Amino acid sequence: MAVPRPAMLCAAVLALLAAGTQAQPVQAVQQLSPYAIEGCASGCFALKERGAAIYTGADAASYRICSRSNLGAEVSVDSAVVRLNNRDCTDVNGRVIVLNAGEIALGRLPR
Repeated sequence: MAVPRPAMLCAAVLALLAAGTQAQPVQAVQQLSPYAIEGCASGCFALKERGAAIYTGADAASYRICSRSNLGAEVSVDSAVVRLNNRDCTDVNGRVIVLNAGEIALGRLPR
């Protein structure tokens, strides 16, 4: 029994697509995080150590920071305090960004 031409074409396209996806490097798997953002292409990470420097540099950098608990979090951005409530997220930009309290997930935003 001969397979109709459109079905054969469809099967061939699906086979090529499947082969193409298998050949791709597995680099974007980390996008499963609820904090997955455009900055996660270079890596997102969690931080909970009080006083930990998120960023210090001569040029300002931008990060998306999300509280990882119902208790919220607090970061210092160029000496200004930024509070995050109950799993909220915010974008910050500064030369000195430090975690003051809580547990956060963050990723660097593109320039």
